[in-house]
Amino acid sequence: MRHHITGLGRLVVSSAALAVALTACSGSGSTSGGGGRGGSDATGESAAAKDESSASAGVISLKSARGVLLNYAKVNNEANAVQDPKKIAQVEGGALLQQSQATFTQFSAWSEKEQNSYKVPFYYPVEGAHFYIPRKGAESVFWVDTRVTGKNIGKDRRRLIAFKRDKGGHGAPWKAVAVGELGRKSPEIQRDGDGFASVLGASDRVGDTELDDLRGLSQDFYLTGGKKAGSRFTDTAAVKDWKRDYAKRADFPDGCVNGTYHPGRTAAETVYGLKTTDGGAVALYDFGVDYVNWAKTDGLQCEAVMRIDNMPAVTDIYLDGRTTSTRLTRSDSLMAMAVVPPSGTRVRVTGYSFQLINAKG
Repeated sequence: MRHHITGLGRLVVSSAALAVALTACSGSGSTSGGGGRGGSDATGESAAAKDESSASAGVISLKSARGVLLNYAKVNNEANAVQDPKKIAQVEGGALLQQSQATFTQFSAWSEKEQNSYKVPFYYPVEGAHFYIPRKGAESVFWVDTRVTGKNIGKDRRRLIAFKRDKGGHGAPWKAVAVGELGRKSPEIQRDGDGFASVLGASDRVGDTELDDLRGLSQDFYLTGGKKAGSRFTDTAAVKDWKRDYAKRADFPDGCVNGTYHPGRTAAETVYGLKTTDGGAVALYDFGVDYVNWAKTDGLQCEAVMRIDNMPAVTDIYLDGRTTSTRLTRSDSLMAMAVVPPSGTRVRVTGYSFQLINAKG
């Protein structure tokens, strides 16, 4: 997966035609915030973090972590070139893998231009990358703040990637499980005296917020417009997108199509966090929503079925070529990055990706 993180919300659905061109994880939307560059030396690494055999060793050595990053980009590009779901499973896991494999499933429905663009290689250089490695004994997760380079990729673009140790014995021992775009201004990541970072899990709390709550609260914007979550989150561009999606869930010019959101699920249902120097956290997490449309029949101008046109990723891939339906459900996976203040309130969602993972009608 190229991991083109975007601020796409509910893609525009026209009158009864439901005209949507769903291109998986497309676009390069801007984000801000995310994992910072804490630490005291030029590379952000300490001597202890570099030595896996030392008494204060990390969950992985710096040398090995660099190898994981390089191998991830290499195998990722190989998988993208031929849309190989088994190959990408060698280096990805969880919701991130689910999004990538859904992209491969939908690839044949894309335009030739989109297909060619997706196959262009990208790179994660280790030069200038910042590795956040916890001490051995902590959860086996490490993070990387790295540049992303390649054709048509903006200068100084950076990503925050979480890698988790995989004990399944299939593919690489460390797999990417979450990714987010970094902006220019990032909070500093907390390190101890030896340079090790502190990772947080789903059940850990930051102020009034348990990190796992971020998933349900974000989902609430789609389900209710933010009745529960509105007071807990800052009104960032991402949150505005989610509110707008809810407000326009049944907004069709001809009035012949209705729509609503239901809770959905991803392949992981999890969150990964890093402590920041101010006592807060940076988090990468996923959540799912199901967007349901159905035909209205309470008007003379309305038909008993919806015509689904210009939506090949749905009709060609999931509906066996059918272009009409009385009811359509699209399952979407969202992966978001948020900065959580020490209080646990006024959470800032700095960006997210949006991927169709299934459809039925």
